Amino acid sequence: MFPSGAFTAVMATHDTVAASCADRVLFLVDGTVVSELMEPTADLVLGGLKKLEQGR
Repeated sequence: MFPSGAFTAVMATHDTVAASCADRVLFLVDGTVVSELMEPTADLVLGGLKKLEQGR
């Protein structure tokens, strides 16, 4: 159960600053979760995106 007033929002973006505002960031490839960041920063999100690009 979520505490009173808590909610979940889902956002799909390649904007590292927007993604860093979240509590959790999931990286997906072809609809499959391949990586996750808790308490992301813009730099960590950028690093995660770069790792995905290297894997292609």
